[in-house]
Amino acid sequence: MKINSVNYNVPNKLAKQNHKQQSFNGLGYIDKGALGVANLIENGGLAVSFTLQDMLGTNLPRPIMGLMRNKKENKGEVNKSFAAKELVREMTTGPSMFIMPGVLLSGAKKLFGKTVEVPANVIKSLADIHAKDAVNAAQEAIGKQDFYQSAFARLIQNAKSEAQASPETLSKAKEFAKTLADSAADKVKSKEAVNNIASEFVDISKKFSANPATADFTSAAFSDGVSANIKDAVSYIKSYADDIVEKAKGQDASKLSAYIKKLADKKVIGRVAMNVAMYSAVMAFLQIIPKLYNRAEGNTNAGLKGLMKEETLKDTAKEEVKEDVKKTDALQDKSKPSFGSASQVANALTGNSAAGKIARGIEFSSYNMPFPLLVALMGFGILVPRIKNAKDKYDREEILRRDLVTCAVMCAGEKELGKAFSKANEKLSGFVLASKDAGFKDKSLLKRLFDYIRPIKGVKVMSTDQIVAKYSNIGAYKDGLKGFCDFIDGQGGNLAKVLGFTDDSKPLIESILQKAGSSLDKADNKIIKDAVEKAKDSDEVKKLVELFKDKNNPWVKKARTLNARFTALSVLVLVPVFLGFMLPWINEKATKKKFAQDNARNNASEIKNTLSFVDYKTPELFKDMANFTK
Repeated sequence: MKINSVNYNVPNKLAKQNHKQQSFNGLGYIDKGALGVANLIENGGLAVSFTLQDMLGTNLPRPIMGLMRNKKENKGEVNKSFAAKELVREMTTGPSMFIMPGVLLSGAKKLFGKTVEVPANVIKSLADIHAKDAVNAAQEAIGKQDFYQSAFARLIQNAKSEAQASPETLSKAKEFAKTLADSAADKVKSKEAVNNIASEFVDISKKFSANPATADFTSAAFSDGVSANIKDAVSYIKSYADDIVEKAKGQDASKLSAYIKKLADKKVIGRVAMNVAMYSAVMAFLQIIPKLYNRAEGNTNAGLKGLMKEETLKDTAKEEVKEDVKKTDALQDKSKPSFGSASQVANALTGNSAAGKIARGIEFSSYNMPFPLLVALMGFGILVPRIKNAKDKYDREEILRRDLVTCAVMCAGEKELGKAFSKANEKLSGFVLASKDAGFKDKSLLKRLFDYIRPIKGVKVMSTDQIVAKYSNIGAYKDGLKGFCDFIDGQGGNLAKVLGFTDDSKPLIESILQKAGSSLDKADNKIIKDAVEKAKDSDEVKKLVELFKDKNNPWVKKARTLNARFTALSVLVLVPVFLGFMLPWINEKATKKKFAQDNARNNASEIKNTLSFVDYKTPELFKDMANFTK
């Protein structure tokens, strides 16, 4: 079969043309906006995602809904008191959860060094790398560039599963180190250098990955069980070098390794202490917020305004109950515990002990808190103090109804909906949009469903970096196009839809299948993989690989757009509508219903008591009336 539809000399140009023709499917600027929102959230992490949902879903709409609270029952007047409560509560809660850690971290970096933002186990691993090659040929402490080289050599060595770093690995590590060192003084060049290093590292990971279907090519391992996204890893290497490598200069060369490990142990303890400090500061401030918004609301429950007379409303306001706190012997014990040496503490905090697991569980990423901390903060920082400071039973019921749902949505709702949306799009498009573990297909239906429900582990929607790593430069896969096919097939994608996605790729895969005695409309994944394997040295395979080379090719754009659409829809529309308008409306209706039921019950009780009084006194009343007439 003769192929005339592809200009093989300008594959990147064709890729860009096809991206423009097919990627957005007519949605144009909407998809571009969705990609912008998705990129903003991905780059900013939980802080940006949470803040956007918080601002659009609670901070702005809830005060507006508060003004309209019981407007009909309140003779058409707006409920300023309830709106003030909503405004203070929402505007102080969300921002404080990330502003306070950010301020503390910024100050700590200036006071204690940049390693305060590096994960504890990464500090420990980098110290091991540093201590092993602490001195140069002149028996002096190594500088930053030499340390960069040692660190990159370890990352590349682990990516290639080498027992010892090969000459090629050392050469590439030296290249990475020079690139990073030469760009250190310029922020723009430094960012470009990090991106270039990350891109080359991904290609190395692809080439040496034993299982391209489940491997995360963007993950770099410092040591067993200690890894990070390659861009974060470069940032950690720089921060460590600016802090510990600089401090090691001028130290006695014979004692340098011991000095490095001792200093790193102290930095590990400082890092964990910083995590605790950031979390404690937020937790402490959240305890105060209910008192602030209750003061803005006034002495009564403004949510009941208009449902009863003002004087009655004041009578039903909750009185503060002051309790003496009893001091226990445990609290009075002033004995100081013995923690042992810094090395023992650091080992415990970075090992597999309970202390180590807890330390990793509370590890911040810059000012972004981890999921376990977020859940704990929602429970003990938001729900408990709000319930404790509720003004009455109606306020307490509204808090439970509103904040339990809000916390669940903010913690996991968007993630779960994103997974469901990715799953649906995978079925329709054939593209792999989420990553699953190696044994996912062999699991029972219930276990697979559980993997979708789990907010952190299990199925994960692919990030932009992961999509680019999987769908571009597929020639870097260990088996080239066959390796890419293993990825799509291994993750449950549809090779016919993916490889036949553009007008340029479709005739190429059709030609490959025709030579194998099949056709695109009849071939399943196995047939396509076998055909690609047989044609691995053919021009068609080489041209297909070339079409995928560009990082902004149609496949990358399509996968990114499919995931971005729902991220933007969820953050900009679904969450604001549900949390900002529907939930307050549900609360208002539920409270009115509850209040009406209580009022009816109280009235019925009063009538019953009156009738009982009349029945009991009737004979005496008639006797008194008879005496009066005489």
